[in-house]
Amino acid sequence: MKPELIEVLRMRWQRLRIYRRPGTVLVDYRILRNFLRIEQIAGAAA
Repeated sequence: MKPELIEVLRMRWQRLRIYRRPGTVLVDYRILRNFLRIEQIAGAAA
């Protein structure tokens, strides 16, 4: 993974953690996982 993408994921995770509630970690994980998939598909298409 590119360092830039790692930094983007880290910032997104921190933003999601601001809204922390019980049981939201799995939701946050799915959001980030889907974001990463989209980025990888976009990078492969470019």
